[in-house]
Amino acid sequence: MFRKHWMRRWGLTATCLFAFASQAADAPVAVVNGVSIAARLMDRNVQANVAQGQKDTPELRAALKQELVARELMVQEAQKRGLDKLPTTQDALLAMRQNLLIELVLNDEFTKNPISEAELKTEYERQVKALKAAGDLQQFQISTIVLATEADARSVMTAMRSGQAFDDLAKSRSMDPSKDKGGDLGWFLPDQIAPAISNVVVNLAPGAVSAAPIQVGPYWHVVKLAGKRPYQVPGFDESKNLLQSAVVQNRRTALLKKLTDAAVVK
Repeated sequence: MFRKHWMRRWGLTATCLFAFASQAADAPVAVVNGVSIAARLMDRNVQANVAQGQKDTPELRAALKQELVARELMVQEAQKRGLDKLPTTQDALLAMRQNLLIELVLNDEFTKNPISEAELKTEYERQVKALKAAGDLQQFQISTIVLATEADARSVMTAMRSGQAFDDLAKSRSMDPSKDKGGDLGWFLPDQIAPAISNVVVNLAPGAVSAAPIQVGPYWHVVKLAGKRPYQVPGFDESKNLLQSAVVQNRRTALLKKLTDAAVVK
């Protein structure tokens, strides 16, 4: 009798404890003007910071809570001003939502069907076969000086004609990160670079500079052909990163085709 009474009391106490624990886990980090900030948002931010080498400390959590509250206040202010209702805002939010969902579906696809070594080797063999079918290929080592305007580019070319070195001008005038290496971009096959540049480069002798500035998008390039060599197909192991990207793109294309074939588009 006593045992049953004790068990009933323990059961009631345990139920209360479990309920309390559940409520604690679901308790918001903060409530800002009546809007709750979910605890999972704090947990996610803590995990992200820990993954970057920080320690999970009360100080870190306090700073993250402050940031979450600040973000919620700014969101509320934007809503108060009606900025969330603007067509441009709605379009931007739609694009962000689409991009996120696309990324999630692709991640799900590759989580359920990871890329295998055999798949990478198949893609490698396909690319090697295509390269061999293209005949003798040449690789070009390209250096460039990137300028904002055609006038700036022509000014650089005038400076070269007066005896200033390409490398020095690249370091002092170029807008491209390659300026730290004197404009050197590395080795490329013709189809790996912008057509406007490749069409010029393939006709240059090693060491020669383009006769005129070349426009690519909004910028102007002064291009130098630093070297030329027969293309050597890289080995499988050193190609893995590029092969991974190619397989991802192939899988994405195949998934999109499957969805398109099954869709009703009017």
